[in-house]
Amino acid sequence: MFKNCIVLIVEDELLIAEHILRTLKLAGYANVNTAHTVDEALVNIELLKPHIVLTDIMLGTTKTGVDLGQLLYNIYKIPFIYITSHSSSEMLTKAKHTHPNAYLVKPFKKEDLLIAIELALFSAEIQTKTTSEKSLVIKDGHAMAQIPIDDITYLEAEGNYTLLYTSNGKKKLVRTVITELYQQLATDGFLKIHRSYVVNKKAVTTYKAAQIYINDIILPVGRTFKEKIDEEFKN
Repeated sequence: MFKNCIVLIVEDELLIAEHILRTLKLAGYANVNTAHTVDEALVNIELLKPHIVLTDIMLGTTKTGVDLGQLLYNIYKIPFIYITSHSSSEMLTKAKHTHPNAYLVKPFKKEDLLIAIELALFSAEIQTKTTSEKSLVIKDGHAMAQIPIDDITYLEAEGNYTLLYTSNGKKKLVRTVITELYQQLATDGFLKIHRSYVVNKKAVTTYKAAQIYINDIILPVGRTFKEKIDEEFKN
């Protein structure tokens, strides 16, 4: 679907960069390019105008992938995916606030790489075409699906998957961990109330006794989240 797009890989480990490039070429992506530093990546971005960027978080000590991510999100408006290994919690926290489209943890499977790229590109295309209604883009079987954000009532963790509940009473099993979906939804009025639950604030009907009510559904509020949730619903 997106095989004609321009991909930029930013990775200072040459073998990994070459592996990703070769994987994408074999998958049919015709225009794949590499850079090894942030400065080199910025030159390539200006020249090539890539549709998506894959960047390692730990590129160096002066300019990191997080610095690049901030520019991609705030200035260039290009979807991007972080490639991570064992990074510090401080670095990962910084990375989260740059709004990446996905994370891939080394070593990752070819299928996970291809799915992440397709989801990111599909999401970017939908956002470009539809500005009036925001949607969450998910993998649904072998196809992509978009669910209007206002239709989502809450999320429930299911191991490495997430159950997504909608206002019409239906649910979908999404092949993504709940923390990753929450990162995509946090700016749209969604609250993490428990390590296993994320709710749409608009869907909440009552909050009392450390419990969230969505009509007749009752969800627990975790102790570590209670102070923040109290503040959200104090009025």
